[in-house]
Amino acid sequence: MGILTSIFFITLVVRSVSFEKLVESLGNARPATLVAGVVLLVAAYVLRIKRSQIMLAAVNPEVTFGRSAVPYMVSIAANNVLPFRVGDILRAINFSSWLAVSTASILAVMMLERLMDLLVIIGFFGGALFLFHAQESRELALQHSTSLFLILGAVLIAGLLFFPMLLRSPVEWLMTVIRYFTPRLESNIRPFVHRIFCTVTAIIHRPLMLLLLGCTVLSWFFEACTFYMVACAVPNMSNPAAGWLAMPVGTLSTALPSSPGYVGTFHYFVIVAARALGNSPDASAAFAVLIHLILWLPVTLCGASCFVYWTIKRSSAPPRRPVKSEF
Repeated sequence: MGILTSIFFITLVVRSVSFEKLVESLGNARPATLVAGVVLLVAAYVLRIKRSQIMLAAVNPEVTFGRSAVPYMVSIAANNVLPFRVGDILRAINFSSWLAVSTASILAVMMLERLMDLLVIIGFFGGALFLFHAQESRELALQHSTSLFLILGAVLIAGLLFFPMLLRSPVEWLMTVIRYFTPRLESNIRPFVHRIFCTVTAIIHRPLMLLLLGCTVLSWFFEACTFYMVACAVPNMSNPAAGWLAMPVGTLSTALPSSPGYVGTFHYFVIVAARALGNSPDASAAFAVLIHLILWLPVTLCGASCFVYWTIKRSSAPPRRPVKSEF
């Protein structure tokens, strides 16, 4: 299904773009500006790894920045080249001994990361839509109502982040349903769910959450700057400010089923965002190809290097035992 979805969106892109003009736009891209975009992307990932380390340290204070960087980058790289978001599974299961943290705690950290990322991305999206200047009053009303809906969604996610126990009741109801049909499965899952909530409770308190949200906002701001710099690197982009809109649109499009690396879906929605601000189809397509390359290649290479490093270290050293804690 994912490959068929990618083929569908690639077909839409190819039908609207001149291949000769696309190649010309790519050939005229400014290398120095692209390098600046890569540097900003590195800063974004440094902040995300630091955020992960801070949360893991609530469970195991001995987790270092370097040790938390390995599973994070390996998971991102694996998601770029393998289907079914295998990288998330690898991070949760295969790196428990590496981090000396239980799988339940890693899942709790990943859940909080996703919520914080989604909060900031839809906040960016709602803000970008609100700042648009539509040509007609109907379009303006639609944009403002959509941005209001997104901002309300961000407020809801923020409430879950600061008060995660709000999720406890729905989860308990689900566990009751599972127990009704398969009591044995429920008895196996319940301790695992309990450890997840214990970890979330240990991580979330207001001063620390403000720090984590600050890291999240800064990291996605740097990634948005990467989009903007890549847009500036394409000479025939008449409105490079489209990069600010393309960041949340392109990132949210990765939630759709697609081939590994989000080929097709990511490109199509980035092109739509760029064209929405008046850029030509060929310039928008060149921008989509370049930003996908910038986001995919350095991260995948870094993750592959981390995977090799982890494999060597794992084979040459005894496994680390998880620290003793209630989690």
